Amino acid sequence: MSDLWTRFRNGDADAFGELIHTHYQDLYHYGIRFTKDEELVKDCIQELFLSIWKSRASFTEVVQLKYYLLKSFRRKVSRELQRNKRIKTLELHFETGFDTELSIDHTLIKEEATLELAKKVRAIISRLSKRQQEIIYLRFYLNTDMEEIAGIMSLNRQSVYNLLHEALKKMKDNTDHDILSVSVAVLLAAMLAVS
Repeated sequence: MSDLWTRFRNGDADAFGELIHTHYQDLYHYGIRFTKDEELVKDCIQELFLSIWKSRASFTEVVQLKYYLLKSFRRKVSRELQRNKRIKTLELHFETGFDTELSIDHTLIKEEATLELAKKVRAIISRLSKRQQEIIYLRFYLNTDMEEIAGIMSLNRQSVYNLLHEALKKMKDNTDHDILSVSVAVLLAAMLAVS
């Protein structure tokens, strides 16, 4: 990744295209959970990458590029939603509508019993607070580490650990033990199918 980043900083358009290709889907799927306005999400991604391209020479070595992109993108979506007066703050949106609907690859999950289990997992996740849902999404779907999640969500690290712990405990309390391990496996498979 450091070679790609160096090439990008030196103005290599192919490296820039590779960065976009590598991170576009993660940003899109993350953004669409804040708003169903796909055009707004795509515009924010485009603006983010254009601003990065324009200021590429001023960047120092970015070790955690995914973290930087997610944090910058979250701020950009928040500003755009505020500007459009669709919602007063991103935090309010978390409390009223962070979308937990997972795109499940129907070829992966064909059997009715598995579909029923996926519905149960979705129902369990829907009982979590919106912040807990976002942490679950960032941690297990985007494979973001706890320090990065804290930065992206502007929380301290301990708050992230507490929210994740509470979310997992709530998930465990809302289902029986035998189903929990299968549910987590289905959840992770469904999340991976989106990418």
